[in-house]
Amino acid sequence: MSAFDTVLSRRTLATLAPPFAVAAALSLAASGWAAANPGLAAILLCWIVADALALGTIAKHEARRPGAKALLGAFALAILVLLIRPRGPVRDAIMGVPAVPLALGLTIFAYLGWSGRKAWQVRRGGGSMEDALAQILPRPLVALALAEARVLHLALLSWRRPTDVPEGATGFAYHRYLAPMLWVLLALMIIEAMVVHLLVALWNAWAALILSIMSLALVGWFILFLRSLKRHPVCVDARGLTWPIGSMRSLTIPWRQVVGVRAEWTLAELRAAGLFNGGLIAHPNIVVELDPPVQTRRRSIRFLAHRLDEPSDFVAAFSAWNVAASSSFSPRLDMKD
Repeated sequence: MSAFDTVLSRRTLATLAPPFAVAAALSLAASGWAAANPGLAAILLCWIVADALALGTIAKHEARRPGAKALLGAFALAILVLLIRPRGPVRDAIMGVPAVPLALGLTIFAYLGWSGRKAWQVRRGGGSMEDALAQILPRPLVALALAEARVLHLALLSWRRPTDVPEGATGFAYHRYLAPMLWVLLALMIIEAMVVHLLVALWNAWAALILSIMSLALVGWFILFLRSLKRHPVCVDARGLTWPIGSMRSLTIPWRQVVGVRAEWTLAELRAAGLFNGGLIAHPNIVVELDPPVQTRRRSIRFLAHRLDEPSDFVAAFSAWNVAASSSFSPRLDMKD
C-alpha cells in the first residue's frame, strides 16, 4: 500500500469511526442497563464521546498534532452532544454534579471566544467570509451553508433581475409554458417530502431533521432554477444559437454547424440520433438540426429541441440571421455542457 493510500485510509477511518463510536455510546445510554446504572453509564458516555472525537481530530491531522484550538473544538462538540442528546436518568446523572454544567459551559465559551477572535482577525486582514467562519466551524459545513444561503438569496430576492440577452441578439422565452409544469412538480415534491418527514420522524427525530434540511436545500435550488428559466432565454444573433435550459445547462452553436429548422420529426428519431431537449418534460415545438453534430464529454448531439412560447417568431428570426450570417461569418464553437 502506498503512502497516499495509507493517509487516505487513516483519514477515512478517522472520519467514520468517531460518529459510530458516539452513536454506540448513545445507544448504550438509552438502554435498560443505563437506566439501572445511570452514574456508570454517564461516566462511560462522557469518556467515549470525548475520547472518540478527540482521537478522530488527532488522527485526521497529517502530523497527528492538530493544535490546542482543534482539540478544544473537538471537546466543545462532545459537550454539545452530551448536553443535547442524553435523556432520562443518564442526563440527570451528568447534570446532577454542580461542577459539570459549569465545566461544560466554560469549555464551549472558551472555544467560541478563541475561534471568534481568530475569525475576526481573518476578516479584518481581508479574508473572505468563508475563511473567517471556517475558524469556528468545519470548512465543508461552512461552504455548504454559504452555498445554500446564496441559493436562497437568488431564489427569494432576485425576482426582478433582467433577462440575459447579449447586445444585438434576439431572445425567445420558454418559461410561460414550461414553468407552470415545473411548479406543479415542485408542489408534489414538497408534499412527498412532508409525508416522508413524518414517517421518518416516527423512527428517529435527528434523521428527520437532516432529511428536512436536505429537502429545503433541494427546494431552494429548484426555485432558483425555475427563476432562471426566464432570465436565460434562447438567443439568436450573428454568431449563432444559444440554447439554454435555465442556468442548469447551455449550448452555444455557430451558424456553420446549423442545418436548419426541422419540420417533421419524431422523438424516437431525435433521441436515437442525439437530442438536446431544452424543454425538459414539455413536448418540443422547435427542432434544429446540426451538421456536424456537437461533441460533448458524454455524447454526440445532432438535434436541438425546445418548447418556445412564440415558435413562429423564432423561425422568422432564425431564417433572417441564418441568411445574413451564412456568407461572411465563421464563428468559433463555444460550448458548455
